[in-house]
Formats: sequence, C-alpha cells, structure tokens
Amino acid sequence: MADIKNELGWSRTRMGQFHSCKRSYYYQYYAKWGGWDYRADELSKTAYRLSKMTNLPMLVGTAVHTVIQHILLDLKNIGRIDMPDPAYFARKNLLTPAYRDGLAERWRKSPKHHPPLAELYYGPDPDPETLKESGRKTANCIENFLQSGIFRNLQDDDCSNWLAIEPSFEEAKQLKVDGNVVWACPDFARRVEGDVCEVWDWKTGKPRAEDEMQLLSYGLFAHEIWGFAPDQIKLCALYLDKEPGPDSVVSYPCSRERLDSLLVQIRSDFAEMNTLLSDPVQNIPHDPDSHFPMIPEGPTCGYCFFRQLCDRGAPQKRN
Repeated sequence: MADIKNELGWSRTRMGQFHSCKRSYYYQYYAKWGGWDYRADELSKTAYRLSKMTNLPMLVGTAVHTVIQHILLDLKNIGRIDMPDPAYFARKNLLTPAYRDGLAERWRKSPKHHPPLAELYYGPDPDPETLKESGRKTANCIENFLQSGIFRNLQDDDCSNWLAIEPSFEEAKQLKVDGNVVWACPDFARRVEGDVCEVWDWKTGKPRAEDEMQLLSYGLFAHEIWGFAPDQIKLCALYLDKEPGPDSVVSYPCSRERLDSLLVQIRSDFAEMNTLLSDPVQNIPHDPDSHFPMIPEGPTCGYCFFRQLCDRGAPQKRN
C-alpha cells in the first residue's frame, strides 16, 4: 500500500486552529502524521489519538448531521423517510454507543473508529443531567429540521436537482486554488429556478462570525466545481438549536467580488502557513520549539484536545 502524503490544505477549521495556537496546529496537522501505524513513535501515536477526539457538543452535531443525511437520502432513493423516529434513532444508535465506547476506552484499539470522548478522557465525567441535555438538544435539532420550511419544500422537490447530500471529503470533488486543496463542500445543495444554486449548512451551535467565511467557501465550491455564476448562488445557514417557532435562517450574499476577496484571503493564509515549513513543496514543518510555540496557559487550554502533550492535562484513570 502506498504511503499517504501529508498535503497542505485550507479550511476554515484549520485556519481557526492556526490562529488560536500554533502548537495545537502542529500536533493536529504534523505530529499526528503516521500515528496510526504501530511502528510510529509515541508522540505521533498520542497526537493521532487526540486528533480523533470528540466531545459532547461535537457528538451531538455528528448525530444530527448523520440523521439528516439518512433522511434526505431516503427521500431521494425511496421517496419517503424509512426511519420511524429519527430523534430516538440518534440517541439510541449514535449517542449512546459512542458514550459507552468512551467509557470502555475502545479508542485504545482504534481511535479512528471509536474516538475518545474528551469529557471521559480528561474528566470529570459528565453528570446525568448533562447527558440528558445532550439527548434533548439532539432531539430538538432533528425536530426543528423536520418542521423547517426547507424540509417541507424538499419533500415535494425534484431530487434530480440535488447536487450534494452531506458528502464525505473522499466522495466530494476537490476544490483547488493555485494547485492547493481547499476543503469546502456544503451539507446540502440543489439547483433551483434554472441556473440558481441553493447551498445549505445545518448548524447545531449558535451563530458565529466565522460562519460567513465557511458559507462563502461553499459558494466558491459551487462556482468552481458546479459552474454557477457567483450572483446565482444562495448561501443559507439553518440554525437548529432553537425554541419552537419560525425557522432561524441566516442568508449570506454571494458575488464575484466576495469570492475574489475570499480567494485573496485563502492565498494569504497559504502564504502564512508556508512560513512554518522548512520544505513547502513536501509540506515538512520547522522544529516545533522554534516555529510552533505554545500559548500561555489559560482557558483555551482547558478545551484543547492536545493538552496532554503540553503537560496541561492528564488522562484520568478508570478502575
């Protein structure tokens, strides 16, 4: 089997980590590389394990996105939802097994297939009410999706116009800027009104300033990969964790000027990331002590999955 090459890429998530803490960025994108191999050194193995870590809010997001994907694929393939109770399915088949796997520390055998859960790995264990709240949030998000205007519309839609349904990065076509990969593919997209592309992002968290850049990167994908004119792309974020009532939808304008501005930012980000590489062609980093400093210990460290490697957190021991 050929070795997998560690290629430099751009995503909103990657750049967020880049600006938050260079050492965390180093662990995520460089130290972990090859850590899946039993012959790897301990730093790579630990960094790889921690790079697969999740937490309860992320687990909720994954469960909601997985269920929505199943619902939309059912609509496309068989014309109906083949899931009697989607919220129950999410709690029983996604949340509960993931939590039990964390308790059993199944990540010791395969962090890729059984990611460690930060609340269990570092402690303290979440109390019963916190776990119930995660279940309630998951159910609320799924119910709000099922009651949303976009879902009602999709039930009578021509599925042949659907362009993407939660594609994995392996399935999606690669968007490249100057030969570099840009990781951006929407949760859902469809062709409407002839030459208009409607792009949707399902959100289980609260609105954040960086959401706009993420949606714009999806607009760039729709323009470059599917060929839609920038002013014919509609960018929509549906925020699912809300009280009963009208949909919480935020729309972002898309234009040639805004996509050009994003491209300028992406190119600037690649140039900045390259300053940390001793060999930009091979994506080989400089020494972490000289180019990837730790930030001063503070609140950010308490949420960082890699704090074990900085001696700012230790795994809790289970009986």
